[in-house]
Amino acid sequence: MGSQQDHGTGNAFDRRLFLRNSGLAVGAFALPQVLQARAETPGASPAKQVIVIFLQGGLSHLDSWDLKPDAPAEYRGEFQPIATNVPGFSISEHMPRLAQRADRYSVIRSAYHGTPSHEAAIHWTLTGYDYPGANTTTRNRNIKPSMGSIVSKTKGPIRPGLPAYVCVPDRGQLGDRVRYASANYLGLAHDPFESGMPPANATNPFPTPPNLSLASGTDLRRLEHRLGLLRDLDHLPRALDANGAMAGLDEFNRQAVELLAHDVTRNAFDMSQESIATRQRYGNTSFAQRLVLARRLAEAGVTFTLVNFANNQDWDTHVGNFKSLKETRLPELDRAVSALLDDLEERGLLDTTLVALFGEFGRTPKINANAGRDHWSNVFSVMLTGGGLQRGQVLGTSSPNGEIPQNRPIHFNDILATIYHQLGIPSDRVFHDQFARPFPIVDSGLLIPELI
Repeated sequence: MGSQQDHGTGNAFDRRLFLRNSGLAVGAFALPQVLQARAETPGASPAKQVIVIFLQGGLSHLDSWDLKPDAPAEYRGEFQPIATNVPGFSISEHMPRLAQRADRYSVIRSAYHGTPSHEAAIHWTLTGYDYPGANTTTRNRNIKPSMGSIVSKTKGPIRPGLPAYVCVPDRGQLGDRVRYASANYLGLAHDPFESGMPPANATNPFPTPPNLSLASGTDLRRLEHRLGLLRDLDHLPRALDANGAMAGLDEFNRQAVELLAHDVTRNAFDMSQESIATRQRYGNTSFAQRLVLARRLAEAGVTFTLVNFANNQDWDTHVGNFKSLKETRLPELDRAVSALLDDLEERGLLDTTLVALFGEFGRTPKINANAGRDHWSNVFSVMLTGGGLQRGQVLGTSSPNGEIPQNRPIHFNDILATIYHQLGIPSDRVFHDQFARPFPIVDSGLLIPELI
């Protein structure tokens, strides 16, 4: 599986041990790692914020966006296509709400990349780079910065007092066995702020995220005093800090205190300000409430929100693909995403909020012996909308059995490059890692002209 050591080990953990034993909540000192208040890319851009809805495990394109009713039975599956409000465009019968809103988004039916491995594909779709040998033990940290971290570094938050990059509920994938949503060599300051788990239904309250809480008996004045003491005690050599942990902590300690005390941050995460009717509109599930929170964060001014619309590998339907999609997955997705599009539109946010929905790959065209579909990266579908993108389009086609792109193949890096472009971030911009090696933001990504 590979021998590379786990990224994230080293001197940073010695410092964290000190912080943990200092009597304060760990979350209070984790905040500086996930804050970035400088917008380094001036000027207007069509998109101000991004919401990525990540279907970890891999959504079956043949049972959602790209049905094949004329294919042989062992390919076409059990679902029927239904017409949308865009002429000539049909989607799964189990997404009727999205069918009625197809003029509000575009679908790419010819996306592809080069790996059917969960770990490598998750890394690829979240960073724009392949990761050969990625696994859940020795290679479970990203080797390139995630898209959210790039946005944090280049754009910063829209409003002071907010993190630029939030993961809902956390930055982990595969049941937190891999973490490919982090900043790597961009430094801990650009790691995501984690919301914590939203409520399980539309009526339960949402507790304060752990990183916005102080330990019992600790107030902000005491926190500021402890931060001053920490600065006085900190004489560890910067040359040993290869991961930039200490630099990130030092730079954003002050902003951590500000965030803890800032009403705009607490209000953004305070779902009690939402009516029960609004929350029920999205659906009475934890996944639906994650999208309610994502809309609140975008509205408040968080630049990039990654929503893990899965608890583990919920879309990894090797067994019982059709039962799972019919009874839970597609109805939940259909209702929640439709409500999100309506909500953003009604609040005047869709023009400036880019929404992307995808998994790490698709599923095999041929149904297996367990009524399931296996991993398939040769072609899959991606939904995009908002942020100045053209809507109501279907780009590319797959072959008659949904095996490969038939026309207009679109590499996944082209999708990432287009998202960056809408934010005003050149995808060929170069960053340098901790060894001073240059890397472009996206490896060989091209813009998709039909969408911009």
